Amino acid sequence: MSNEGFFELGLLDAENKPANETGVTIGFHRISTPDKFLVRHRDLSFPPNRRFTIPAFPQADNLICDIVAPRYRHRKSDAFTLFDGETIIRNLTVIRRPDKWKAKFDLWHQLPNELLPLKRVLETSTNVKLKGGKTLGKFTDDVYDNIGDDSKLQFAKAALLNVFTKLSMMKEPTGGNEAWFSFVQKILEIGRERIIAVADPRIGQIVRTIKDRTSDFPDYRNTPAQNHHGNMPAGYQVTKNKMFSIKSNEDNGNLQLTLAPAIDPEGKEVLILDADIDEEGRLLPHIKTLFLHKFNGGTHPFDIHEYLSLIYRNRPMGYELV
Repeated sequence: MSNEGFFELGLLDAENKPANETGVTIGFHRISTPDKFLVRHRDLSFPPNRRFTIPAFPQADNLICDIVAPRYRHRKSDAFTLFDGETIIRNLTVIRRPDKWKAKFDLWHQLPNELLPLKRVLETSTNVKLKGGKTLGKFTDDVYDNIGDDSKLQFAKAALLNVFTKLSMMKEPTGGNEAWFSFVQKILEIGRERIIAVADPRIGQIVRTIKDRTSDFPDYRNTPAQNHHGNMPAGYQVTKNKMFSIKSNEDNGNLQLTLAPAIDPEGKEVLILDADIDEEGRLLPHIKTLFLHKFNGGTHPFDIHEYLSLIYRNRPMGYELV
């Protein structure tokens, strides 16, 4: 056949490592006819990289590579046009499907140094609760390691590590050089989407400054706080109309910080922090092609794991997906 070109494809996971997968289907179609494949190959394994012969211009232009892998989300390449004899090489990132993977957590005494701030806070958090579930007590050592097959607790533990990673990597923008996590004093509850903690009152002052001067802090925006009232821990008196909140202006994986002045069970004034990462809004421009389906069913911590792995390459998170 005249006018042929070559497309060499490699698949990478969110950590930028080769994605090991079998049963992969690779197809090529024009933008205008997504259901009509010019070339299609099934039951492929990756690695190694694969090389495909496909029609070149003028027979075919504005082509798309379509990737269907059993354990990863559906992925399409950007549009491309091949010329006769040309080889295009692409290493495309594929994102794990959360229902096809499990979390493998680092043991408490083997957590990397990057997680030492979290360990220190957990050491002083003597009555951690699973949101909507049981009391864990001090979530360290054997209690941290031996969570069994309880999926609710596994997701909450993954979310704790996700939120810690995000709070550690983002610094408050008002002039200091402190990570958001440095204001966390004691963790009260962990859940699939958030952590609830007692926070240093200074974080309240910083968040109010950002809210009052949003034009000076373009990476953040005001957002409603009262809808988070139901997340407040039992035994703490919180007045809904005194809550306040900001959210980072990222198109995916937004960090929301909701603060609530409260009276604790002993009658002391404290500041409660509700910190969560969600996927509201548009996806980050540089990874928008990685997700062909909107998230649903609430925030899944494994989706957030993938997002964090993409933007914080080589950052230890305390667990991996296997």
